Formats: sequence, structure tokens, C-alpha cells
Amino acid sequence: METTLDRIKEGKRVTVTSVNLPIDVRHRLMVMGIRRGALVTVENSAPLRDPLKVRVKGHAFSIRKGEASRIGVRD
Repeated sequence: METTLDRIKEGKRVTVTSVNLPIDVRHRLMVMGIRRGALVTVENSAPLRDPLKVRVKGHAFSIRKGEASRIGVRD
């Protein structure tokens, strides 16, 4: 099922299918490991789910909800 990263429940692992963000933001996320085919786990979120704490290739970091809403993922 295809959805966006901001809609994924905590503890769930998904595969990135698309990153629809401006090139500068997309590049920053690619450096951190978020690119098509990457496995991403949503670890937890702040109130109102902004930001989300995610883990990619063993590294954890936070991502804004607005950015997460433009990252396509699937189970």
C-alpha cells in the first residue's frame, strides 16, 4: 500500500518510493540516507507528529512533518 511517511505508525518499517521535495532539501535527505529504495523506521513523534524521529541505516534523526508528507513510502 502506497502512502506518505507522515502517515506511518510508530515502530513501522517502510520502503521509500519517492521524494517530492525541492532539490536542496532532497539532497540533504539523500545525504542522511532517505532516497528511493531506502528502508525507514518511524521511531516516535513529538506532539502533533511534528517532527518525526526516523531511523535509516542505523542512524536516527528528526524530520519535519511537512517534509515527511512529501516522501512516498510502501510496506
